[in-house]
Amino acid sequence: MPVDTHSFPLQAAPPPTFKYKSPPDAASINASEVVADYIARLQKAIEKPTAFALQDVILQEGFWRDHLFLTWDLRTSRGVDKISQYLSGDVTEKRLGSLKLKPTTGNYKRLPVLQVSESSINILAYIDVESDEGLGEGVIRLFLDANNTWKAFTIYTTLTSLKDHPESLGVNRPHGGLHGDQSSDPRNWKERLASFSNFSTSSPTVLIIGAGQAGLTVAARLTRLNIPTLVIDKNPRVGDNWRNRYHSLVLHDPVWYDHLPYIPFPKTWPIFTPKDKLGDWLEFYASSLEIPVWTSTTPTKSSYENGKWTITLRRDGEERTLSPKHLVLATGHSGEPNIPTFPGQEQYKGAITHSSKWSNPERLKGKKVLVVGAGNTAHDIAQSLYSNGAYPTIIQRSSTHVLSSKIGLPALLGTTYCENGPEVEEADLQFFSLPNAVTKAYHQGIIADLKSPTKDGPVIEGLNKAGFVTDDGPDGAGLLIKYFDVGGSYYIDIGASSMIIDGKIGVKHGRLRQFTEKGIMFEDGQELEAAEVVLATGYQNMRTTAGAIFPCVKDAVKPVGGFDPEGEFNTLFRDSGHPGFWFMGMNLAHCRWFSKYLALRIAGQEFGYY
Repeated sequence: MPVDTHSFPLQAAPPPTFKYKSPPDAASINASEVVADYIARLQKAIEKPTAFALQDVILQEGFWRDHLFLTWDLRTSRGVDKISQYLSGDVTEKRLGSLKLKPTTGNYKRLPVLQVSESSINILAYIDVESDEGLGEGVIRLFLDANNTWKAFTIYTTLTSLKDHPESLGVNRPHGGLHGDQSSDPRNWKERLASFSNFSTSSPTVLIIGAGQAGLTVAARLTRLNIPTLVIDKNPRVGDNWRNRYHSLVLHDPVWYDHLPYIPFPKTWPIFTPKDKLGDWLEFYASSLEIPVWTSTTPTKSSYENGKWTITLRRDGEERTLSPKHLVLATGHSGEPNIPTFPGQEQYKGAITHSSKWSNPERLKGKKVLVVGAGNTAHDIAQSLYSNGAYPTIIQRSSTHVLSSKIGLPALLGTTYCENGPEVEEADLQFFSLPNAVTKAYHQGIIADLKSPTKDGPVIEGLNKAGFVTDDGPDGAGLLIKYFDVGGSYYIDIGASSMIIDGKIGVKHGRLRQFTEKGIMFEDGQELEAAEVVLATGYQNMRTTAGAIFPCVKDAVKPVGGFDPEGEFNTLFRDSGHPGFWFMGMNLAHCRWFSKYLALRIAGQEFGYY
């Protein structure tokens, strides 16, 4: 997704190292005792969280990342002074006053983990947190400093449930049976579900636009919180947003990274998910979790007044007006297709198609095709064209970060998301507990290592020799940070790179001057002819989509995506700038994790917590 030019430069923060004068013997360190002692010290320090008190328990450049537990927002504070200011805030201090930290016991996965090297002795510790309002969990990364004192480099706290409004799952699952006298309402489960989903006599509290992974995950969590929620989608079936994409599309992220909340993919699931299979799964997901979804439905009119929306929907040719309190735009992390116009394109005799509408590569057998763009989609389309007998050329206008699926992607995901790795909830807690600045520092090291001759180095060198210009991502931090920062311009290599190196897929790096009758003329004077031009030029920002569908929010909503000054995401899952309006998007992993916070944020308002 093209990010509005409001992404704040994210300064990488590597973990600390120390020169130990007399380090303790690792065998003498009882990690559980260290954590218990530390939690007692931390609890005392945060009773009056002055910078002076905190410097004894948090490293000077340490972090406190919080997701909804201390405030109803996503926040990261860096440095003892800023953490002190954050913890001393009016809202934070009130909730912090009843904060209780205790180690989780009884689960071997949650035992503290000790790691020892010449320059670092540290402990990864899981915690439970509790306030008057809710329950949560977190992670503390402790480091032994040069004075042999344990201090936190990162502290993470997150709200997981509201005490008075738990999710309807586990011990709180619905009964399901219709036992006893049903004479007052003899409808069976199917009939009751149909009535509930149709909102025949009521309006949903939350209306979600888009039934992809973003809309369905937040809807699943809202319905578990018993907040009436309706999802609408313009397509005839749930999952069509994936089924309708280009023919060869398979997810580039592996299954371990892509599970959805409540219903993980089965053990038989392929490592990389084909688009139609994912579409079918989303349809099954919505049905199994009893998420009310109206397909073939679009909003036609909208207004916001006195804390409520008035939305007119067109469904199968009929109109219906609803009055939800919240709207969630979940039409994708990307907005409307970004379809640039070029001088002279009206004289071009061939077809010009945006990738969102492109299909049927077999019809171009034996023909030259230009693919404008150099990210995942452009590579996939070029690879599909070559496989179907066409002669594709990728038009690269700026540099691209390339990471191999075989070597680079596993290195990036590490032992967190992998076969026989932690359960996804555990993996998520490990991954998302890290401030993005720390993640960036880790990834700088990974990307530098991947350039070695035994890893991705030969592919990168071969691409550069073929005229394909690569980069290492923002400050050398690679794919993930580039995805967060600018939303594109990367490729997870599943085969197209070797085709470029071997000359099977052509490359032209340069700026387009104009279209000609037969193809494209470039600023260097070269002209390339083609029977068709595919624009793999990405999508506009979600902010544009919001203004197009709901004109009243156009000038109110803030930029979507990229980093804020604290290193959290701008606007996504947070205040949009317009009351009762929210943005939901990103990949499956981020939808899985952050859907929880958007649902709890809405629940906090609805149940009167703030």
